[in-house]
Amino acid sequence: MGFQHNVKLAGTVTVGPKGQVVIPAEVREQMEFGPGDKLVALYIKDKKSVLLITEEQAQAFVTHMGEQFTQFKKDLEEGKES
Repeated sequence: MGFQHNVKLAGTVTVGPKGQVVIPAEVREQMEFGPGDKLVALYIKDKKSVLLITEEQAQAFVTHMGEQFTQFKKDLEEGKES
């Protein structure tokens, strides 16, 4: 239920003829991105939703996951030695 409290209607967008949409100004301001910034679009299939994150956020996520997998591998190796 926590997810629902973090969702806020930020406006509506219209898909243009080239599939482009304009991100509402309030969202751009809160996300602190502007013209030329690169975003990663993630499709959430079961929700039929799109999530936009900055490249920096995507890289931080990948780095974090790599650290988690490294720790997991270390924990497995230590468990095998016992």
